[in-house]
Amino acid sequence: MRKEELRHDPVRENIIKGIEFVNKNKNNVLKIFAVLAILVAVFSYYNKIVSVRVENSSNIAGLAQNSFVNGEIDKAMVKFERVFAEYPNTFAATQSLIYLLNDAINKEDYTAIDNLISKQMDGIDNIDDPVIRANIYKIKGDMAMYKNNVEEALSYYSKAIDITMEPATKVKFQLDIISALLFEENYSQALGILNKILKNKNLGNDENNKAEEMLSFVNYILGT
Repeated sequence: MRKEELRHDPVRENIIKGIEFVNKNKNNVLKIFAVLAILVAVFSYYNKIVSVRVENSSNIAGLAQNSFVNGEIDKAMVKFERVFAEYPNTFAATQSLIYLLNDAINKEDYTAIDNLISKQMDGIDNIDDPVIRANIYKIKGDMAMYKNNVEEALSYYSKAIDITMEPATKVKFQLDIISALLFEENYSQALGILNKILKNKNLGNDENNKAEEMLSFVNYILGT
């Protein structure tokens, strides 16, 4: 490279200009670096806290599951309640919610079911697992039916169906919809859904038997 080209090297000139700028604005540059250093430190600290929080929730939930497997149900429920209350918005909290809901359902404690679902911090739609999300909507539908709120129940069952990818599970939720329609004596709509379900050649025995029982009842009512 010739001396003339070296003198007009744009990269070299930009480096020199950068050094001159830093020298002229030392105070401002130091402030910027200080702010960046603080931001990095805060971000690292936050990530550390989140990591510890997730680890703690997973450890407690793991202990709770061990207690559950060993038949120490009351002890397990206490731990699940702690995870659900103290570590919201974690996967362990979602797991704990399922165990707590299952326990409340087995005890037919409808007040506890309502309270647990209402305490889901970010709402059902923010649960990552579609299977869990769909089953919680199914439970909300069941709770609505318990309160004789058929329209609300139908809405929740429909949401569960929309989320579910597994055909067999969709059928189970469709049967819930039919039960709600029969409750409000909407036999013609129930009949339409039943006929569609029974055309499914891969229908499980339990679902097939339940659908046929419902179909017989509807045909009896309609006189068909």
